[in-house]
Amino acid sequence: MNTTPEQSSLPDGVTYEGGDAPRLVIDTPAARGEIHLDGAQVTRWAPAGADEVLWVSALTRSGEGIAVRGGVPICAPWFATGRAKNRSPQHGFLRLVRWSLTETRRVGDDVTVVLTAPDLASLEDVPGLDQTPSDLTATYEVTMGRTLRMSLTITSPTQKLELEEALHTYLRVSDVTQARVEGLDGARYADKAPGGRAVNAQQGDVTFMRETDRVYASTETVTLVDGERRVVVEKSGSASTVVWNPWERKAAEISDFGDDEWPGMVCIETANALAGHIKLEPGQSHTMTAEISLQNA
Repeated sequence: MNTTPEQSSLPDGVTYEGGDAPRLVIDTPAARGEIHLDGAQVTRWAPAGADEVLWVSALTRSGEGIAVRGGVPICAPWFATGRAKNRSPQHGFLRLVRWSLTETRRVGDDVTVVLTAPDLASLEDVPGLDQTPSDLTATYEVTMGRTLRMSLTITSPTQKLELEEALHTYLRVSDVTQARVEGLDGARYADKAPGGRAVNAQQGDVTFMRETDRVYASTETVTLVDGERRVVVEKSGSASTVVWNPWERKAAEISDFGDDEWPGMVCIETANALAGHIKLEPGQSHTMTAEISLQNA
């Protein structure tokens, strides 16, 4: 594994940028994008001829131990503060550690990057390690081309593990109050926003009129409709879809989120959370995949 690859070892269209926030920059005829080694976090992706699909806050920070506010943070091995609401840090520790580059390959104009989480037993001063098996392993495979495909595989070699996880995807929109999400009609969901009920059933498309923080029990493909732009999110190995926008009040409480940025984003997260968590027996693995594309792009 290699955290500082030689440029000569990388395929055409892939550049390594070091420094305090090392990243891979991808630029091919099919797409352009960026992946940080810290948290294995995808922060940019746009298919050729299209605007950026992912949203990143202008106030975000980056570097080891810091999750970029935007892009696609990896939330695992728990979601939020866990099902019992007693875990820290928020959304687990895998987004806070520096991953290693295992493989980079190009097939046609598509680039695939494989990243591996560090040996947990070798880490120090990372919060939350005492709440999970020390031999847990995680591998992340990202393919950028006309579609963005992200696959997270987590293995618990010797212990049982109740796993929650999410690919916390921030998507750009022109105006969230005019956007809608198709594909969740009839799905039951837990509403985590202030005043929300524990169990609800979606009626029609998801629209946005206030703070939205919902965990849907759904395995279906969804489509974000933003004017003429349609962003399709397909998935596998995922029993939950999370839809989130902080709205004005919550955005003002988040230090790396601009007070006026909330209308320009919405999160559609491929997940296994709450009742949709995964129960791993010793030696078992689970792979969760999200694939994002622009319809008719």
